[in-house]
Amino acid sequence: MIDFASFNPAAVFGYFIVTAVIAMFNLNPVTAVISLIGSLSLLLIRGKGGKYGVHIPALLTAAGCCIVNPLFSHNGKTVLLVINNNPVTYEAFIFGLVTGITAASVIYWYSSFADIMTSDKIIYTIGKASPKAALILTMALRFIPLFARQAKEINASQKAMGLYKGETIISRIKGVSRVFSAMITYATENIIITADSMAARGYTGRRRRPYALFSFKKRDAVFTIVFLLLAGISIFSTAIGAFDFWFYPEITAIRTDAAAIAGYTAFAFLCMMPTFIEGGDRLRWRYLKSTISVSHIPQAGGFSTEST
Repeated sequence: MIDFASFNPAAVFGYFIVTAVIAMFNLNPVTAVISLIGSLSLLLIRGKGGKYGVHIPALLTAAGCCIVNPLFSHNGKTVLLVINNNPVTYEAFIFGLVTGITAASVIYWYSSFADIMTSDKIIYTIGKASPKAALILTMALRFIPLFARQAKEINASQKAMGLYKGETIISRIKGVSRVFSAMITYATENIIITADSMAARGYTGRRRRPYALFSFKKRDAVFTIVFLLLAGISIFSTAIGAFDFWFYPEITAIRTDAAAIAGYTAFAFLCMMPTFIEGGDRLRWRYLKSTISVSHIPQAGGFSTEST
C-alpha cells in the first residue's frame, strides 16, 4: 500500500512545515476550520484519532483561548456581560475561538508529524541540508537514553553497596552528588572513546558520504510540485489580503470574491492532500479485494471450484 508516510521524508517534512505556517499566520475563521478538518481527518484515517491523549491538549488549548481571551481583552463593541466592571465582548470571544481552533489544528498537525516523521526520517532530512548537524543530532539522541540507563545502574549499585544509610535529605543529596560525579567521569571517557573511534573510521575525511535509506522518486516530485503550487496560491492570497479578517472593533464579513475563493480552495486541497492519498489508496485496496471472487480461490488439491 502507498500511504502518506511512504513518501520521501524531505517532501513530507516540507509539507507539514508549509501547511502549519500558513494556518498559524492566518487568523481567519475559514482557514482555521479548513486546517482543523484537514489535520483531524489525517489523524482519523491513519487510525490515530481514537486516542484520548491526542485530543486532550487540543481541546484544552481551544477551551483556554475561548475563556482566557475575553477575560483579558476587552476590545469590541458588543458587550455580552460585565464581570467586576470589565466587559466581556462578543468580538473577543470570537477572536479566542478562532485562535483556539487554529492552535488545535496545529497540535493535530504536530501529532501526525510525530507519528509519520520518525527519528531516522528527521535525521535524513536534516542531513540533506547539514550532515554535521545530523551527526550531532544522532549522537545526542543516542547519548540521552544511554546516560539515563547508566545513571540508574550507578544508583542501583550504590544502593547495593549500602551507601544510602538513611532516607534523609542529606543522604539523598550525597547520593545524587556521587551519581553526578560518576556520570561526569563516564561522559568524559565516552566522548573521548567515541571521538577516537569516529576518527579511525574516517568521519573526519572530506570524501565521506552519508548513507541514505530513502530515495526521491517520481511520485515524490509530483507531490512536492503540487503542494508547493497550492501553498503558493494560498500565500499569494494572504499577501494580497484575500484572507484578511478583522475582529476589532467589530467583526467584518468574510470575503467571497474570486481571489478569496481561489485561496480557500487551494488551501483546502493543500490540507486534504494527505487524506486524499490515504483514503484513495484504501478505496483502491478495497476495490481490488472485492474483485476477487470465491471461484478464483484455490481449493484443496490445487484445483479451483471452476475446474470441479
